Amino acid sequence: MIESADGPGGAAGDQDWLAIWRQMYDAERAQTEALAAAREPADDHWAHQAARFARATGRAPQPDDFMRFVLPHLQPDDHVLDIGAGAGRHAVYLARRNLHVTAVEPSPSMRQQLQQRLADTPGAELTLVPEGWPDATTPMVDVAICAHVIYGVREIGPFLLHMDARTRRACFVLVGERQPAYYINPFWQRIYGEPRAPLPGARECLNVLHQLGIPARTARLPASRYLFADQHEALADLRWRLRLPPDSAYDAALHTAMHELLEPGAEGQLMPKSQLAQVMVLWWEPRP
Repeated sequence: MIESADGPGGAAGDQDWLAIWRQMYDAERAQTEALAAAREPADDHWAHQAARFARATGRAPQPDDFMRFVLPHLQPDDHVLDIGAGAGRHAVYLARRNLHVTAVEPSPSMRQQLQQRLADTPGAELTLVPEGWPDATTPMVDVAICAHVIYGVREIGPFLLHMDARTRRACFVLVGERQPAYYINPFWQRIYGEPRAPLPGARECLNVLHQLGIPARTARLPASRYLFADQHEALADLRWRLRLPPDSAYDAALHTAMHELLEPGAEGQLMPKSQLAQVMVLWWEPRP
C-alpha cells in the first residue's frame, strides 16, 4: 500500500522527497553507465526503437483502464494536454473523441509514429509540440495527463509544478510503484550479476506532490501487460533495455534467460513473467 505524505507544504514525513527522487535517479543512471556497454544516441533516446514500441503499445485496445478513469472528468470541447505523448496511444484516442489535444513529445522518432497514427484520423484536432517538459510552450488547458513518463525525469519539482500551473481543472499522472520496464530486472541480474537500481515511482511522486503543496488523490488500476509479438521482437527489446549489442558475449545467457523468464500469451505472443499487476493514478485539482 502506498503511503501518502503527512500534508501539504514542507518535507513530507520530515524527508526531502525532491532530494530522494534525484538520488534514486542518479543511482540508476550511474549503474547503467558503469555496467552497460552500448550507448543510446545522444539526440533521441527512442531512435531505432519507436516503431517497435508503437506496435507493442498499440496492441492494447483503447480506451484502456487509464483512459476509462480519465474520461468521466472530461467535458465536451475540453482542451487536453498529454505530456510525453510518445506514439500517441492516448493523445490520438482523445483527439478522435473530438477533444482538442496538445501533445508534447521531444523525441523525433516518437513524433513520427504519432503522426502516422494521426493520419488515420482525418479531422482530429491535435497540436504536436516538439519540445520537452517543462520547457515546452503550451496554452492553458482544462485537463492534463502524463502516463509513464516521470521515471526518467531528474528534476521532478519543476515538471509537476508547471503541469499544475498550465491546467485549469484536473491533472492525472499514471505511474507504477516501479517503472513498467521493471520486467527487465531479472534479466539484468542474470547478465550483470547485481540487482537493478530502482527509479523513483508512485510512492516518491505522491510524497513529492505533497511536499510541493499539491495534495493529490490516488487510485489503483490494473497494469497493462507488455506483450512481444515473437522471439525476435523480445530479443530486440531486451538487448536495447539491457544496452547489449547484437552478437555479444552475453547472447547465450540472454537466450537462456528469455527461455526461463518469458511465457507464451493467449495468442502466441511472449510476455515477461515479472510484470506489475497494478499501477497508480495520482490526480489533483490545480491550485487557483
